[in-house]
Amino acid sequence: MKPIRSLPLRAQALLEFSQEEVPSAQGKSHFTRFKQIGALSDIADDPNTDIGFMARLLTLCSLPRTNPGNRLQYKRQNGPYKLILISGGDNKLPYGNLPRLLLAWVCTEAVRTHQRDLTLGKSLAAFMRELGISSDSGGSRSDRTRLKNQVDRLFHCQIELIYEVLGHKRSAASRVADSTDLWWNYRKPNQQTLWESSIRLGEAFYNEIIANPIPLDMRILKEMRRSSLGLDLYMWLSYKTFSLYSLSKKPERLGWDQIYRQFGMDPEKATDKYVIRDFRKDVLREIGKLKVCWPTLDIAMPKGCLEIRPCPPSVNPKPPQDQIDSPVDNL
Repeated sequence: MKPIRSLPLRAQALLEFSQEEVPSAQGKSHFTRFKQIGALSDIADDPNTDIGFMARLLTLCSLPRTNPGNRLQYKRQNGPYKLILISGGDNKLPYGNLPRLLLAWVCTEAVRTHQRDLTLGKSLAAFMRELGISSDSGGSRSDRTRLKNQVDRLFHCQIELIYEVLGHKRSAASRVADSTDLWWNYRKPNQQTLWESSIRLGEAFYNEIIANPIPLDMRILKEMRRSSLGLDLYMWLSYKTFSLYSLSKKPERLGWDQIYRQFGMDPEKATDKYVIRDFRKDVLREIGKLKVCWPTLDIAMPKGCLEIRPCPPSVNPKPPQDQIDSPVDNL
């Protein structure tokens, strides 16, 4: 469907999704793209924000989006920045949307409390609501079961954060969580436990969060939660627009192969034009959703490029100056 130029962007999106096939009676109670666009539109109309944070390097180097299988190590590089994950204990590597939501919660609580010891609460259901998840099912593919699996994978893995340029290399490595104490009953998520579940963040990971937190709107994260790519793009664009706008920088143009190396499934396929074509379509779909709830997001698409222009971020707190003066990468 061609966009109707006279309509505001949000109205265009709502009109487009309203003309999709009408869902069945059963489907009306399930997630649909129309419901998502409606919820994102509501965020744009609500001046209140739910401010959260993400560590800067985790906005630049994304986690695995799909199951890495039996791999015990994962590496993603973006210019001078590098992220390395190593599976811990008898777990495999974390992947997908749930670790991203967990990390946003962890970073937000660390910045809010300035403590390594974080309380997750007495009820699994209450914690899931903190992540924007509600589930009445406990089956093998349910959000509850997936969350248990990803909690174990994420909190027990080793994380190494590296920044390296000519003449300077800085690194920090630790477990995501030095210790965990979880009392949840995954079969009875609403059951209140006698003791609160808690984790203690690894020292190096905690220090990285506190040193370079990037502000986010947690409402947007929760509504974009079904797409790992959408979550990655929102967090990355939050960093990029915050940097460009705060420091009065010029627009940045990035080739689609560059963007694919950062967010694509397999960076080695960045030279495959058909892979890039499909990836571009997916990126533009998710950016279209973001522009519904973030109307000031200023993106252009010159031939073969994505151009990010200075614009107000989705949330605009005023952090200490030393949080925006650190070196900025090329992506």
